[in-house]
Amino acid sequence: MAIVVEFRQFQPEDSRNDLLRRLERAPREHSEAILAGYALLQRMHDKGLIDLANGLLSASETVVERAADVVSSKQAITALRLVLIFSNLLDSVDPDRVAAVLSPPKNKTYTLWSAIKKAVSSYSRLVLVTAVDFFHVFGSSMRHRKQA
Repeated sequence: MAIVVEFRQFQPEDSRNDLLRRLERAPREHSEAILAGYALLQRMHDKGLIDLANGLLSASETVVERAADVVSSKQAITALRLVLIFSNLLDSVDPDRVAAVLSPPKNKTYTLWSAIKKAVSSYSRLVLVTAVDFFHVFGSSMRHRKQA
């Protein structure tokens, strides 16, 4: 036996009537989100963020040019290189050992002799030489800066 199928007229999803129906239902279905959006918009207006965004959009070419000048400056490139070098150095440091060094000693007394042994160890000497090299690099750059 045949089953009766209800006839419906096909309306594409993006048809004008469908969009109008969805727009009419939106305030009822999304009222809480709309109110939250208005509250956010008001807070942004109170803090001046809307004026700031409007100004940035108005002067977008100038802002992009200035940002490009700052980012491509010698100082910014040097700072970025130093950040990358120090981040690689920090990646190799064991955080558990740093925490153990910074925590108070537990029932262990440190003698002058144990401190001297640690001070003359190869690791301590490496850090000392590295610190002296840093001082040398910064001192020489300060001398060049004074002469210029």
